[in-house]
Amino acid sequence: MQRFDDPTKPIQVAAGETFAVALASNPTTGYTWQVGVDQQHLELINQTFTPKGEGVGAGGQEVFTFRARADGKTGIACEYRRPWDKEARDTKRIQVVIE
Repeated sequence: MQRFDDPTKPIQVAAGETFAVALASNPTTGYTWQVGVDQQHLELINQTFTPKGEGVGAGGQEVFTFRARADGKTGIACEYRRPWDKEARDTKRIQVVIE
């Protein structure tokens, strides 16, 4: 399974393939990444957090695992926000090409 750590670069995968996207995060601050996808093309399978260190409050990466469902161009909309806030602290749009 491929893992992509740079949200500025387009992702190219084959239909039926699973892949992971990792985004820097620190959920101890209350902020987490919320993702939205076109379910015709992508399926979110799993979301986990991998800390960088062992200390309390350590940041790390949120890792999202997706399955590419159908050929085409789509995107993953990402918002870094606290669940109770309406405004996102950061946003990213990751381009995905499924062949």
